[in-house]
Amino acid sequence: MHVLAYLIVPSLVSAAAIVRKDNPDNRAAYVLNVDPAGSSIVSLKVSVEDGSLSSPVFTPTGGKGLIGLTAQTTGPSTVNTVDALFSQDAVVVSQDYLFAVNSGSNTLSMFFINKDDPQHPTLVGKPASTKGEFPQTVAYSPNLKTACVLNGGATAGITCFSTDHAKGLTPLGDLRPLSLNQTTPPSGPPGTASDLVFNPSQTALIATIKGNGVDPGFIYAYPVEKDGSISTRPVLSRPAELNVNFAVSFIDDAHAIIVDPSFGSALVDVSSDLKFTVQYKLVVAGQKAICWSVYAPRFGVVFAIDAGTGIITIVDPQTGGNKGAISLDAPNGGAFDSKIDRSYLYVLRGTSAVSVLNTNSVNQGKTPQEVQTFDLSKYVPRIGLQGMAIYPSS
Repeated sequence: MHVLAYLIVPSLVSAAAIVRKDNPDNRAAYVLNVDPAGSSIVSLKVSVEDGSLSSPVFTPTGGKGLIGLTAQTTGPSTVNTVDALFSQDAVVVSQDYLFAVNSGSNTLSMFFINKDDPQHPTLVGKPASTKGEFPQTVAYSPNLKTACVLNGGATAGITCFSTDHAKGLTPLGDLRPLSLNQTTPPSGPPGTASDLVFNPSQTALIATIKGNGVDPGFIYAYPVEKDGSISTRPVLSRPAELNVNFAVSFIDDAHAIIVDPSFGSALVDVSSDLKFTVQYKLVVAGQKAICWSVYAPRFGVVFAIDAGTGIITIVDPQTGGNKGAISLDAPNGGAFDSKIDRSYLYVLRGTSAVSVLNTNSVNQGKTPQEVQTFDLSKYVPRIGLQGMAIYPSS
């Protein structure tokens, strides 16, 4: 009897540990509210049972927002009402940290997330100067304990910081300048900064810059040095096939999907010396603005998100081919920043709302079902909403 109990108890403990890891009691989704009067993190409670959203909480970032301008062919540029920063990864969650850009005060904020209360992240230290103008996107490497931010305004470039649980952000060197020929705020989307990410092994920092609509865009790859620092000398790629390259989703160190609103998406190869080349170009018929992307390794697909149509194209990450599409409900407009959590896809919409899709059967050829659209309009206007992040991060 004692032997049986000895065998059963560790099994039960192990099973409980698995449940706590894969199905924690406290989950949250985060959207950045880019507000010139004072930006905030909008935290939404995520149901463990069905993935639904509820109970928004607003936490100030300690900085101010600034909204990008939509370039006009004639006349002055106008404020962009649905894509404030022209970027992916304006807010990022990794481990117990959350990072958010403050485009109006040119700072980066770092928060600590309490696993028992993830809807109330705590600001760590003071927001740090990004040494540039109009920070748009942030990346974090837990291996390096380093956060980097991409500025896309008149003073453009990348600044990196060491991170400390008590002190917050400390600058690591100077701004790595980029010549974008932009204003503050920038006019876009063409010609603006897009995304900043570490590759899966965290051995390189990658920045994507959109082309101007005529000339190809840029990809800057900054190697991580042997001492763990980020190089100041990037490897530059400029594939002719990428016109307005936006978000990048790495599959592994050697492959990524880059979306481009001028045609759809591209499967790219990444060489050992960090050169990017297009392997397959997927032209999506009828697309208007595929700008965001999400890799879902659990299901072996990439979701390419269209702000113009509200249609999500399902991309095969191995071939770059089209595996189908998801049509979101029309009344809530297009699809913007998105993030996967377990079997649920969370999509910021063209209205002040977030849609939740159950993607559990997508790798079986079934179309994901929209299970909820959470209306935020009585809490916050759509104009400044940007980004999407989930705690715990996958």
